[in-house]
Amino acid sequence: MPKAGSSTSKLLSSELLCVFCNEYEDEKRYGKLISNDGIAAHNFCLLFSSGLAQKGEDNEGLDGFLIEDILKECKRCNKLVKGGSIGCGNSWCKKSYHYGCGKDNGAMFTYHGNYSSYCKKHSLVQEELPAEERKTLKPVDTCYICYENLNTTISPTTILAPCCTRAWYHRQCIEDMAYSAGLHYFKCPLCNNVDEWQAEMLRIGIYIPDRDASWELVPGAYNSLLQPNLECVADVCICPQGRSEDETDGEWELIMCETCGCQAVHTQCGKLKKKDKEWLCSMCRGTASGSSKENEVPHEPETLRSENKRQSSSSNSVPPKKTRPSKSRSKKKALAKGVKTLDNYFTVTKQSSTGLTVSSDSQFNARFQDG
Repeated sequence: MPKAGSSTSKLLSSELLCVFCNEYEDEKRYGKLISNDGIAAHNFCLLFSSGLAQKGEDNEGLDGFLIEDILKECKRCNKLVKGGSIGCGNSWCKKSYHYGCGKDNGAMFTYHGNYSSYCKKHSLVQEELPAEERKTLKPVDTCYICYENLNTTISPTTILAPCCTRAWYHRQCIEDMAYSAGLHYFKCPLCNNVDEWQAEMLRIGIYIPDRDASWELVPGAYNSLLQPNLECVADVCICPQGRSEDETDGEWELIMCETCGCQAVHTQCGKLKKKDKEWLCSMCRGTASGSSKENEVPHEPETLRSENKRQSSSSNSVPPKKTRPSKSRSKKKALAKGVKTLDNYFTVTKQSSTGLTVSSDSQFNARFQDG
């Protein structure tokens, strides 16, 4: 542990050093480096120091940690054998270490509540799986973040997902993911569980910053979506300056589609009225009229357009196929015709069991109509 006086003298240089760990600024590893009145300290070094309390307001000292209390904590650490300001949370353990040294040697830090820390021997680990489930595990599995191999054993370097059964991760991959996603986007990569996932990660010492995701904080990250680079999509653009010309007001002003805003046309090319400049692109016009034109291409070449027209005209010129009448309808027609023919031309005879021939026109016709 550096002496308080020597650390303070180094702070007078152009680059500030933490009075506890004597390291430079590294927000991802140590937290934000805070400075005031020539004294600087990492956020995590302040929070996890065993003999340091936050007695001031947030605008006093270093985020509420008074300067005089910080210097007293540095003097206390200098009296220790190894000079570390952070002690193990186990009351029987006398180990102390710097924040960075503890991270490198398997110590665990809980980033909530009292901000306790535990050495490698007493660190909180996940519960072992039952013996029956343990037999079904592969000895080597894949981390579902980096897709590298890892050993499927509970250890300080591996994490078993609390929500997805038998899903393993590298601890470093989880820490990087949490730091990037923040509290509002940090969730299980497989099942998107939030509550159970975050509770277990906090318990085993994963730092989840209470902020928005890193990709949401990039200045101007979505400017391209707010100001799209549009061009005139008319089949024939008559603007002398080209399709990308966009006047503030006039005949070469690009008018965006009032429904989707993804396409535009010049006022003159679209033959729009100067007073009422409303325009719908081909896709939105087809949707509004009830006819789907999702496959229509805005910049379709003339040769392809003419060929498509010829194909559509040729397909429309094919005469429709003749359809056969249904069987029930044909049977009715044949039955009516057969009955009429029998009434006019036939005399049907019926031979009885005695061998005599009897004329029975009316009986046969009645039986034929019933059948």
